[in-house]
Amino acid sequence: MRKRPPIITVMGHIDHGKTTLLDALRQTSVAAKEAGGITQHIGAYQIEYQGKKLTFIDTPGHAAFSAMRSRGAAVTDLVILVVDAVESVKPQTKECLEHIKVAKVPFLVAINKMDLPNAVPEIVKKDLADNGVMVEGYGGDIVCVPISAKTKKGIPELLEMVLLMTEMMKLTANPSGPLKAVVIESTLDPKRGPAATVIVQSGTLTVGREVHTPEASGRVRNLLDYRHQPLTAALPGDPALILGFKQAPVIGSVVVGQEQAVKAPTVVTKTAVSEGEKLKLLIKADVSGSLEAIVNNLGDAVELISQGVGNINESDVLLAQSTGARILAFRVKVSSQAESLAEKEAVLIKSYQLIHELLNDIQDQALKLLEPTIDEQVLGEAKVLQEFTVRGGKIAGCQVNLGKLSLNDMVHLFRDDQLLATSRIKSIYQGKESVDKAKRGEQYGIGFANKLDFQPKDKLVAFKTL
Repeated sequence: MRKRPPIITVMGHIDHGKTTLLDALRQTSVAAKEAGGITQHIGAYQIEYQGKKLTFIDTPGHAAFSAMRSRGAAVTDLVILVVDAVESVKPQTKECLEHIKVAKVPFLVAINKMDLPNAVPEIVKKDLADNGVMVEGYGGDIVCVPISAKTKKGIPELLEMVLLMTEMMKLTANPSGPLKAVVIESTLDPKRGPAATVIVQSGTLTVGREVHTPEASGRVRNLLDYRHQPLTAALPGDPALILGFKQAPVIGSVVVGQEQAVKAPTVVTKTAVSEGEKLKLLIKADVSGSLEAIVNNLGDAVELISQGVGNINESDVLLAQSTGARILAFRVKVSSQAESLAEKEAVLIKSYQLIHELLNDIQDQALKLLEPTIDEQVLGEAKVLQEFTVRGGKIAGCQVNLGKLSLNDMVHLFRDDQLLATSRIKSIYQGKESVDKAKRGEQYGIGFANKLDFQPKDKLVAFKTL
């Protein structure tokens, strides 16, 4: 085991200076003659400060952060939360705090735009305290550093704290061990083909090596650093751009070598409650008065994962997916992107216009925690007979015993009457022929939108929500 660079994510509300801070950090270790040449990056980069490397993830904020976490890829060691010294805590700041809390990752606060004449850092600290973040001097120990990303004042102090906090973590990895890297960005370049930015967590990524994720594979044709310069190898903690995948891998998926491909991690999505658990909810309302009325009437059987005012977005779906929560929308809209993602990730969203209907529904669900399919109509059931591997993915060989299972149906996976996971039917095969329905009394191969850890004798139940 050897020391590796810490991996840091910068998050914050839009226009609070996240990008400006990333640019300021990037230029910190760049000589003046090189500064103008670094115009491209790959979604992550490294700087060197006081002889030590620091890796920063440069992604679209908490959406990508959540996508990585929801797929079990905890890649971030530390988060820098950027808060505007004038605007203070805003809705996306609160969303970031919720994602940081769920991920259980350490963080510090950078109070930005201290160069502005109306900057009031004390108000920021008070607002953070009102949202459960107790910074130093306000009864807590969360580090808070005043900075100006524009003038670069306070940047050295910020980096000092980053070094201090990450040194205490004693971060190590084995560069000679099995390869494990996490995809943080994925694109389809019209000239170069599929391109994936990864952070290496263990092992060594080299040119010519075969690489696999649960949904993509290929051979590393080219390996580039954040300056788009060729690399021969990327070590633990290093960011790198891989060219050579046959198709673009999913953000958050884990890259492994050929020797580990058969053991590639699978993801079990949990969307329903089990015995002894509380009903996990994410609630969004149109105004704060309605939200307060709803939250004040939740019973002890409910665990409130998140609450807020405004429409349902992709970030809400990702938070619900990774915590096993249901989303309740009171007089707010659900964006088309959120709807699509909820269907893909098997997250239940229910909308309401009347508070008493919402509260009655919560009570019904909380009273029937042992019956997680209360709001669902069964469409068909099938028994898993065998597991097949087709094009790198797992297919369940099934016997349909009740009703029918159709393409794009939502399905629960049960083992000994215990609900394990939920997914969507992505493909159905009868022999080698692709079909759109699996009918009673016949055998089919069924593929899923996300990986399910099924085994023979498991039961698949297709359903629709009521």
